[in-house]
Amino acid sequence: MKKILIISLSLIAAACTNLDENVYSSLMSENYYNKKSDVVKAVFRPFEHYFESVQRYIPMQELSADVFMTPQMDSYGWWDGGKWDQWHKHDWQDVAGDLVESNIGAFWKNAYQGIAQCNLALDDINKLNHSKFPDITEEEWSSFEAQLRCMRAYAYLKLFDLYRNCQLITSSSTTENEKEERKKQVEPEVMYDFIESELTDCLEKLPNKIGNGGPDIYQGEFTKAAAASLLVRLYLNTEAWMGYEAYDKCLEMCNRILDGEFGNYKLADTWYAPFDWDNDQCTEVIFAFPASFGTTSWHMQNNARTIYGRGLPFNSMSYLEIAEGGARNPRWHLSPSFDNRKPRRCFTAAPYNYTLGCPTQKFEKYSGDLRYKQYKNTSASTREGMFFLEGYIIDKNGDKAKAQAGYDLYLLDQCGGFMTGAPTGTITDQSRAESTLFNGDMNSGLYCVKYPFYPYAGGYYMEPDYTDIRLTEIVYSKAECLYRDGDVEGAGALLNSVRKRNFERFTSNIAYVGSDGGSVKLTDQEFIDEWMREFIFEGRRRDDLIRWNRFEEAWWEKPAEEDTHNRIYPLSLSTLELNPYLKQNPGYPGKN
Repeated sequence: MKKILIISLSLIAAACTNLDENVYSSLMSENYYNKKSDVVKAVFRPFEHYFESVQRYIPMQELSADVFMTPQMDSYGWWDGGKWDQWHKHDWQDVAGDLVESNIGAFWKNAYQGIAQCNLALDDINKLNHSKFPDITEEEWSSFEAQLRCMRAYAYLKLFDLYRNCQLITSSSTTENEKEERKKQVEPEVMYDFIESELTDCLEKLPNKIGNGGPDIYQGEFTKAAAASLLVRLYLNTEAWMGYEAYDKCLEMCNRILDGEFGNYKLADTWYAPFDWDNDQCTEVIFAFPASFGTTSWHMQNNARTIYGRGLPFNSMSYLEIAEGGARNPRWHLSPSFDNRKPRRCFTAAPYNYTLGCPTQKFEKYSGDLRYKQYKNTSASTREGMFFLEGYIIDKNGDKAKAQAGYDLYLLDQCGGFMTGAPTGTITDQSRAESTLFNGDMNSGLYCVKYPFYPYAGGYYMEPDYTDIRLTEIVYSKAECLYRDGDVEGAGALLNSVRKRNFERFTSNIAYVGSDGGSVKLTDQEFIDEWMREFIFEGRRRDDLIRWNRFEEAWWEKPAEEDTHNRIYPLSLSTLELNPYLKQNPGYPGKN
């Protein structure tokens, strides 16, 4: 939060369509580099770009999965030609439609724009006369290069995950990039090897974290542990992405991180510390994008280019004391756990029996979860709970939040036309009695508040940095490697080491067999549920479902699928038309 190394330009241009564009134009020439700060700005400009791209990436991981939904609320929006229904049901065959062109295809273009920025900055700094910059050491020059190469590998890792068949562009030279082989996609094996090689090499050149505290001065920079963590992601998903296993490599890299080879990281004492206003001091954070209300905070803004800023209920501003930040237009509702046929509060609940989705059922399985409480600001800079749960939203004056249509908001773990009947579980609009995305109202669905929205006047509003990698991911990845190798108790013990901070009393009927006297058996289903509970709303659910071979299963409002081609996304029609050498991914229509 405190260290803003990233250079915040006023606005990032819309995603480019020319992948060879010299993004800096004439600005990024040798004439531009006159002092150290000029070099630093060039190196970290792509970091700002990829921070902004969070708002494109997370929907691809979460809206295509089982935990979140975007229902139409009364007649006030989120219809958009039905594309939120298409997200949920994996219906993105129309490569010229709005969903693919404006959302799925946008990340491809956005990612390559950032790669172009990395390539240009790399080429520029490699041409500079180092003697012109006596205040930059050779160690710093090496680190600058490693930062850019690691960011480029970070971008290619996401592209590889989402689209698999990608172009590999490593130069800013128009002449080089006009070559036929650069315009074509490379085989997945080639891209995989490039990502692994780049991250492995960067691992040697990036700095170790120093000290026993949080990232602090390293916030917003790649360290050895961050590069190693990206390798963990690569190796953990190798079987799903490539068809062969790399769990042994994943386990080895997890151990190197956890053993402190790359610096001293440790789990935070509380579940919320990695997301709090002072998370630059959190010992669990490995890599985060610096953010602040007065500078850049893409993840928490109240506009279309945000994630968590649209994860709050409509008209919840008075309850949170953030009225100055404007009204909310909620997009991220939790997928319902209960059917509309029987209201839950009458003790005749009809819970859905899907094994996936139904997130509140998964949290309610274990009592005393400190996260599964009503979100509340307990001061200007402290919180409790991670959800807006069932019920009214009442501010400190006793006033109830109202829907745009004027009825009192009463949130339900259901989806339908409840409106004024919500407090009694009664459908008011019988034309919207069926539980579907098209039939929602402003009461439909609960909310997850991963990052705190502290009062506007307290000085901590929208201050958390965006945490992209935290130590818990390494612990859970190691646990999965052990589990897949048959060490169920070892995996359970690792998960327990994190889970114990989430409960008021971590009793044996909560703990997994393996430590803490646990009696809960760790199974495949329990593991995928636990990945969801710990990493809800962190932009990884699609990957976890695919890795566990669950992405095609049915969940609320999504039927089971017969084939697996939706595990990678299509290229948009405009992308294909721009570059005649590109081939569409299997299972999707091409240019014609």
